Amino acid sequence: MILITDMTVISLSMTPELLDRLDDFIERSGYSSRSEAIRLAIRDAISQFALQRLEKGQVMATVTVQSDRERHEHSANLMALRHEFDENIFSNTHFHLGRTYCIDVFIIRGPLEVVLDFIRKTKAIRGISEVKFTMTPIEDDLD
Repeated sequence: MILITDMTVISLSMTPELLDRLDDFIERSGYSSRSEAIRLAIRDAISQFALQRLEKGQVMATVTVQSDRERHEHSANLMALRHEFDENIFSNTHFHLGRTYCIDVFIIRGPLEVVLDFIRKTKAIRGISEVKFTMTPIEDDLD
């Protein structure tokens, strides 16, 4: 267990209903405490705020692509796109989810506009049924 001793204690007010929902969330999610869950929520909110204000800069994203396993026309197009963005894609994996779906997961880093272009072009591929992504702003000097 990691002990973090450099934390400031704050007071937080919420309605009884919201507290009940928080406690239920903690119990179902496996968080060890209210503080841990609230810290994560605050980090997520700050990250989302930074993304909304970000007009340019470096981001890291995971992009999950779902396609129909029976339709194969998207595979070549997705691979061509993968090669087009080769300098930005750190990793990708492909696996089958049952007999129905193929799932591709990409980890991509680069300027916001490049990452958004990859996501846009991925969504435009015929045969892709779903594209979901998470994005996090990063420092420019992570080379």
